[in-house]
Amino acid sequence: MDKKPVLTVVMASGGRFSITLEPERAPLACASVLRLARQGAYDGLAVERIVPGFVIQPRCSDEGRPDLDFMIDGEFAANGFAGGLTFEPGVVGMAGDGARRASGSQFFIALGGCERLNGRFTAIGRVTDGWEEILRLERVPTKPVETGLPHVIVNRPLAPEILVRVTAEEA
Repeated sequence: MDKKPVLTVVMASGGRFSITLEPERAPLACASVLRLARQGAYDGLAVERIVPGFVIQPRCSDEGRPDLDFMIDGEFAANGFAGGLTFEPGVVGMAGDGARRASGSQFFIALGGCERLNGRFTAIGRVTDGWEEILRLERVPTKPVETGLPHVIVNRPLAPEILVRVTAEEA
């Protein structure tokens, strides 16, 4: 069996977690994330969205990072793409419009409430190590942020939660 690429995320807290990517299920999105990780584009980003029981998302705004503000074709059923992963807690997906497009850079980690994600968002892999760090992040104190978008909940950590380094181990 072929070895799958792994992203390792080291947090400023000292915690870490790993994401095993599944490029055979989402080739465009996985290639984009791997390229950005190799370039160091995720290093120093903050976790900006925590919705307990739903998602954790690093950098959900595009302030000052035009290199991370791009969309790609969504690799999910609603866009005619078959064979994607089913969302469940620990599955990592790409932000997007839920209809046709997916972010080429912004990923999130599903914590629950996944039925509304299936078929509408690109799943790229799953957390395979460091789940305790994900649980710690889910519990950090947050404050609500007004998005102006109906049904979009954003809670930002009161104290910054920073991705110090994101590395990609080649397949």
